Amino acid sequence: MEFHVLASGSKGNATFIYDQQCGILIDCGITRKQLLFKLNQLGFHEEDITYVFLTHDHYDHNKNIHIFDTGKIYSAKKNIKDLDEYHTLEPYTHRQFGVFDVLTLRTSHDASDPIGFVISSQNEKLLYMTDTGYVSQKNRQYMQNLDYYIIESNHDIEMLMATKRPMFLKNRILNDKGHLNNEYSAHLMCEMIGDNTKEIVLAHLSQEANTKEKALATYEQIFAKENIAFSNIKVASQIDVVSGGNYEN
Repeated sequence: MEFHVLASGSKGNATFIYDQQCGILIDCGITRKQLLFKLNQLGFHEEDITYVFLTHDHYDHNKNIHIFDTGKIYSAKKNIKDLDEYHTLEPYTHRQFGVFDVLTLRTSHDASDPIGFVISSQNEKLLYMTDTGYVSQKNRQYMQNLDYYIIESNHDIEMLMATKRPMFLKNRILNDKGHLNNEYSAHLMCEMIGDNTKEIVLAHLSQEANTKEKALATYEQIFAKENIAFSNIKVASQIDVVSGGNYEN
């Protein structure tokens, strides 16, 4: 399994997961031109996208989902108008998509029907989870000791509070239907990672209330405090592709 976070952040999100001639695109909050340019740089083309998953109905995730044939698109019921039963992803059920087994998880966000995924192929498992205010105990039982984690690390609380954003917006980000902060994310990963874990990618960083350096430093401090020796942590970007899994640069 290989994965490529094509864009991650409030200006647009898209992630491509590929194995054995089967590709899953998670979200399409970037333009078709950007999507195809980034895929082409990696040696992929539009026809390599076999399935398209939508995590929720916010603009930075669904902006250009319409460029795909509706037959390719899958999501939770309320995220897409008139979504039929076959294309509906039910939380806490498994579905087979080509070589991939996909377990859909319910997340907590101020969207219509937000979801995340545990995606499995060839004895490897990847978590994709962003845009959630907290992670439930139910979800945690499915997230233990996976190979790869693409997990939200949206903001530093002090940096967020120092922004000029109105208080209602700060509260929206901080509450249980908002976004995971760096500390929460790091403590969560301390509990989740295990001997199988190869990589963690921190995703959906705020451009105003976080930095790559801040997120990594928080992880480093908390991992050290918990006596966890794990350093293969990457940070997803709004602009640059961040790749992982069985991918050769």
